[in-house]
Amino acid sequence: MNRLGVLALLVCSSCIAAYGCGSGGAQTSDRASAARLAADPRAAAGGISLQPGESLVAHVRRRAIRIHHRPQPGATDRVLRNPNPDGFPLVLLVKRAQPGWLQVYLPVRPDGSTGWVRAADVSTVLTSYRLRVDLTRHRLTVWHGQDVIDRQPIGVGRALTPTPAGTYFITELFRLTDPNGPWGPYGFGLSGFSNVLHAFAGGNGEIGIHGTNDPAGIGSNVSHGCIRLSNRAISRLASLLPLGTPVSIVR
Repeated sequence: MNRLGVLALLVCSSCIAAYGCGSGGAQTSDRASAARLAADPRAAAGGISLQPGESLVAHVRRRAIRIHHRPQPGATDRVLRNPNPDGFPLVLLVKRAQPGWLQVYLPVRPDGSTGWVRAADVSTVLTSYRLRVDLTRHRLTVWHGQDVIDRQPIGVGRALTPTPAGTYFITELFRLTDPNGPWGPYGFGLSGFSNVLHAFAGGNGEIGIHGTNDPAGIGSNVSHGCIRLSNRAISRLASLLPLGTPVSIVR
């Protein structure tokens, strides 16, 4: 099975039973849209001054990139492969920069992990999009720069399988072959993971944002940790958001 767990992610168990998400059947990913990147003409290497509402995203240039625990040679903690295990280009959200180095958020456990990469090993682009997920209010807000351009009701994790709060970013965009299936027409994979489920439906508990064929669950705590939107809303986001878009999840 492909890592449909990225989208099985964490839907309700009744959907899993009904649609056999572990079977690798009709629910497959179309990665043609995965390489859509938010190139910005101002995003030249080095010397980028961010405006309010902007974020810097690093696109890995190499087949593998060394992650350092401090900004100096020889301090390697791990190596991340490019493309990622699902075949998507590896992107990393930049936290801060210093000459020759970028501190980036990592798509690994534990949530919120960071590391340093050489600036020469990546290209950087700016994005003005960002998402804020309010778990208590069951609301997702979309920002472009300093402007709110959309607000949508959402379904989130149940009490026993909560959606983890934190700072994340979009790592993947799947277009599903059955737009009327349990995950809707599209799903985003995020850089965060469930704090409860370390394996789920063939995946590793990665959280995501996707559509649904059960809109009655939107506005409540219904999932195993992922964020559910209406199919109309997720389709709009799929046409807007680049890989690397920051996602802030708050309680």
